[in-house]
Amino acid sequence: MEKTLSLLFIFFTLSLSVCAQSEKVSTSVNRTEIKDSLVQKISVEELQAQITKLSGYIKQLTESENKLKGKQYDNEQIIKEQKATIKRLEQRLLFADSIVARLSNDCLCKKYDSQNVDNAIRNFERMYSDNLKSKFRKLKILLINYERYTQELAVILNDAQNDSELSNPFTGQKRAMTYVDKIKSTAYYREAYHENWTIPYLNSVIDKSIETFKTFNPRKAKGLHLIDLLK
Repeated sequence: MEKTLSLLFIFFTLSLSVCAQSEKVSTSVNRTEIKDSLVQKISVEELQAQITKLSGYIKQLTESENKLKGKQYDNEQIIKEQKATIKRLEQRLLFADSIVARLSNDCLCKKYDSQNVDNAIRNFERMYSDNLKSKFRKLKILLINYERYTQELAVILNDAQNDSELSNPFTGQKRAMTYVDKIKSTAYYREAYHENWTIPYLNSVIDKSIETFKTFNPRKAKGLHLIDLLK
């Protein structure tokens, strides 16, 4: 009997111990699950907040990029239009430069006029194209020296006009030829007469003057009237 009571007491004690341990284990598992669930909940919320924040930032960047792209396109269009406008203006300026060059050359086809020549020189300096300025550089030199060339030639023709020795029937022809040499010794004749760039008006005067001197016959001619060639 006593042995039976002892066994029952031991079984009961073991049962209580097992139940206690089972409850302890169960409580530990529940706490762990709650803790993990809380950590997972906090992490998801933080991540969701970060995603929302980043999504908004990405949206701002996208909008900003689109604006920049739109602005860049507008700027490219403006630049393209400006380049086209500049090209058209440059073409007009080049055309204007060619007109200036032509008008300047026209001055050399006429009798020297200080106002016209001065205007031609000023307009030449205002030419847009440096290339055309360089190309027509000789034209400017002729314009600058036109007055000096004309005056030098006028002195020779005026001297011949008033030279009484030309009327000598024996030496007049030889005397006339000395003026041909004087004409050929002028600055214009030496510097420009035979060049590609010339003063057509002076070339014409020189040609007519030389021809007049060569064909001059003091026995038949009453006068040369050379100065009229410069009028």
